[in-house]
Amino acid sequence: MLRDVARFLPYLPGPLRIGLPLGLYLVEYGPPLFARRWSRFSQMTPEEGRRYLAAWGHATGPRGALFLGLRTLVFLAFYQHPDVLASLDVDWAGRAATLVGRRAELLHGHAG
Repeated sequence: MLRDVARFLPYLPGPLRIGLPLGLYLVEYGPPLFARRWSRFSQMTPEEGRRYLAAWGHATGPRGALFLGLRTLVFLAFYQHPDVLASLDVDWAGRAATLVGRRAELLHGHAG
């Protein structure tokens, strides 16, 4: 998932290209500041991690905005994964071909 998220970074505005990776470090090393836990996020138990991320999800200000941006990138990467698209019966290339073909039919009908 991180590899796919990293693919989106070059297309973001400059501040986000810098801020989001730094935000990932803040999520990883932030438990002493935000959860009063002397461990990294990746070392927390699943239940502690869920509570920690839930607190980020309810945060306001820059911390909440950062979490929203990170979550959005993860969703974008997840829903563009070929296996996910296939399970949702989404065929972007097929849909584009159908729409282009339909447009050609409509244009041909008006030209003739």
